[in-house]
Amino acid sequence: MSGKEDEYEKLLSEQNLKDRLEAPQTETARQRKWRIVKRKFAEVQVYAKQGFIMGSLVGGGFGLVTGLWAAVQYKKLSMIPISVIVSGGSFGFIMACGSMIRSDELIAGEYQQHFNFNNQQVPIQQFWLNRKYE
Repeated sequence: MSGKEDEYEKLLSEQNLKDRLEAPQTETARQRKWRIVKRKFAEVQVYAKQGFIMGSLVGGGFGLVTGLWAAVQYKKLSMIPISVIVSGGSFGFIMACGSMIRSDELIAGEYQQHFNFNNQQVPIQQFWLNRKYE
């Protein structure tokens, strides 16, 4: 560098960045597990919301059809919104529960690498079916 100062060192000395550099924080095993649990819980919440929205739309559509039929048959227009809300809420709840159950299977797929049977990768269900109880 023929007598010149290194520009990086000059920048560090001017801005006094050496005092601001911190050592990386270490994470305990419990903190790491808690972080993973929170992330998985957030994923399950997303799946539940998506399931509820889809179920509400399908149930609301079915409720609209049955509400229109009931309104024509009984000559009461109040049957339409009641039918839409009840059908949408009920089917939305069922779909939300189903989506949460299904998301557990999707998350379990991340741990597929840990399930080996005779040194071969097998699906988790086959692993438990083929397992010999001694």
